[in-house]
Amino acid sequence: MRHLLRHGLAFMCSLMLVAGASSAATAAGGEGRRVHHVDCRSTDGPANGSPAHPWHTLDQVNSLSLGAGDRLLFARGSRCTGTLTPQGAGRPGHPLVIGAYGEGAKPVIDGAGAPDTVLLHNTEWVEVSGLEITNAGNPAHNKRGVHVLLDDYGTGTHYRLTDLDIHDVLGDDTKHTGGSAGILFSVTGSKVETRFDDVRVEGNTLRTVDREGIYFASSWNNRPAITDYDPTGPRWLAATRVVVRGNTLEDLGGDGIVMTATDGALVERNTVRGFQRRSAGYNAGIWPWNADHTVFQYNDVSGGETTRDGMAYDVDEGSFGTVFQYNYSHDNVGGFFLVCTAGGTLGDAVIRYNISQNDRFRGIETCSGSFDDVRFLNNTIYIAPGISQTVVNENTAQRHDIAFRNNVVVKEGAGTATFTLRSGGVTVSDNVLHNVTGAPANPGGGTSDPLLTGRGTATGIADAGTAYELHVDSPALGAGAAIPDIGDRDFSGNPVLPGTTPSIGAYNGPGVEGARPTPVEAPPLPPLLSNGGFENELTGWATRNAASVAEAHEGTGAARLTAPADGFATAEQYVTGLHPATRYVLSAWIRNDGGSTALGAKGFGGVATSVLVSGIKWTLASVEFTTGPSGSTATVFCYREQPGTAVCDGMALRAL
Repeated sequence: MRHLLRHGLAFMCSLMLVAGASSAATAAGGEGRRVHHVDCRSTDGPANGSPAHPWHTLDQVNSLSLGAGDRLLFARGSRCTGTLTPQGAGRPGHPLVIGAYGEGAKPVIDGAGAPDTVLLHNTEWVEVSGLEITNAGNPAHNKRGVHVLLDDYGTGTHYRLTDLDIHDVLGDDTKHTGGSAGILFSVTGSKVETRFDDVRVEGNTLRTVDREGIYFASSWNNRPAITDYDPTGPRWLAATRVVVRGNTLEDLGGDGIVMTATDGALVERNTVRGFQRRSAGYNAGIWPWNADHTVFQYNDVSGGETTRDGMAYDVDEGSFGTVFQYNYSHDNVGGFFLVCTAGGTLGDAVIRYNISQNDRFRGIETCSGSFDDVRFLNNTIYIAPGISQTVVNENTAQRHDIAFRNNVVVKEGAGTATFTLRSGGVTVSDNVLHNVTGAPANPGGGTSDPLLTGRGTATGIADAGTAYELHVDSPALGAGAAIPDIGDRDFSGNPVLPGTTPSIGAYNGPGVEGARPTPVEAPPLPPLLSNGGFENELTGWATRNAASVAEAHEGTGAARLTAPADGFATAEQYVTGLHPATRYVLSAWIRNDGGSTALGAKGFGGVATSVLVSGIKWTLASVEFTTGPSGSTATVFCYREQPGTAVCDGMALRAL
């Protein structure tokens, strides 16, 4: 009897060993920690999650009950189609890990038009890494690449999304807790107070995504600081310990990175190239909405399209204690920075030691709604030839309390740099504003060339600091104001010591020795004459017996004077904005029918003067005059008194 029992026990143990060898996963590091292998190329034979018999469909994987310390690994070089939505969660110290195994390219998860490619729903302590994720099917419908969703869950802790290649998520144009995005963290529901804690989104690439790149959203967002505040809705409950770092985002339909309902988030060392490319809404590169104490630093944003909004950075409504520092912005159609409250409020924001190169349309834009305590300190803005920018543009008269101090703005060559201030709340001081027109009073500042050593040459954030260093002869060195919230280092990491006078702009290091930078090209003076080439027919000219013709010396238009036998013909223009006691020269190309035509000026505070031009070929004529001691206007003319015809073109007026 004992002998039979011994053999029976041995047989049962052998069965258990066999079962363990072919179970749904292989042991890894102790009880409750299993490794599940997945290879969707393997479609034949049994599947149990072992290396020899991996799971081969997402349906099989989604039916598993995963636990703390489990690892769900996809075979490199494989491709699975559908939605990965694992069931289960990790626990402190033992996260649920989703990744790759083997050799070759990253395993691909293709959503094939489903709402989500990877859906992590009501789970925590999850780490996802090393996958390629796409969702191009069923374009322009509501879709996401990775969706981390908590619905009436409570506090979900510990999420890691790293080294993911997310591309071609061709979603619709929605932006909310269920909108389209490459990566979406969303909180929904209203019964259980729910938020994220301890989130890291690091080292991922996102390409060709509609609408959002990386987006945090929550239904627990109600407070009076926002436009759509609902006092009966879920209160404001912020995600905590959120870090978005080292991601590269390209070709985005809408926004790049948006933080909402977070507190103390850090967004750093991200690159956004090409955003607001396909959305009908308003989108910017990197920004917070209804979020507190967010720090944005060492980011590089470029390629924003349209002026709706299309700027690199934004502090938006409901956000307090925001810091933007050491960021680089360049080549954005919509500009450098937006401060926007709509119907809500914001406050206590500092934007310091950032560099903007060749951003268009506006440097800083405000929108409807008022706000206070926004400080732009020690930034450098460079605007290249051919680009125009309103450095600070207030598009409403609602009060906007902005301090614009210790900044360098350089406009070079063709185009303009101006200010449009309406609210009376913008204070400007201690700046270098070189070739900027229409600037308000700037006490403590100046207009001299700041001698930027490599202006306009930055190719990215790595060399932007070097491009905007100050030459040893720069008037901006040590010329700034010592003001609070200036920070402890500049864009390049040079120290800003308490109690010392900083330099103006984003550079606070020692002056750079060597040859002085080439002088900044001054913007060309606007023509004193309007439509001097008659390209816009006779607009701007008072005429008699004159007509617009195509027989021009240059361009496509000219003015033909046809004087009758009993009269005269003329084209004349009243010019304003001249300087008193200043010599001017008026020139024009004139062609006659054999008679003579007068080119001249009158009403300038002196005796009228003219020169007669004869000949049937185009002749360049000129006449000089000097304005009177208080003269600032003149009337210039091309005048035909003899019967016959003449043609005038290319009339120009300049100071000597």
